[in-house]
Amino acid sequence: MESDSKEILRQVFDAFLEQQRNICELARNDLLLIESSQREVSQEALVVAAATVRATLYSVDALADKVRLLAEQVRNR
Repeated sequence: MESDSKEILRQVFDAFLEQQRNICELARNDLLLIESSQREVSQEALVVAAATVRATLYSVDALADKVRLLAEQVRNR
């Protein structure tokens, strides 16, 4: 029973990490799009948009680090 619970939990963590990778990829693409459109919007707007995307990436990466630690704890039990 405990083994089954651990397997389920492992799968949840793996899925969460995959979701995190996808979110990061989307955010990176958004950042590239924002930075490539410099000719069409003001520099101030681009700076704000890029800072927002970067902050989101940092938050997602920090969350992923926490999830990786939790996943490792579950795997080592």
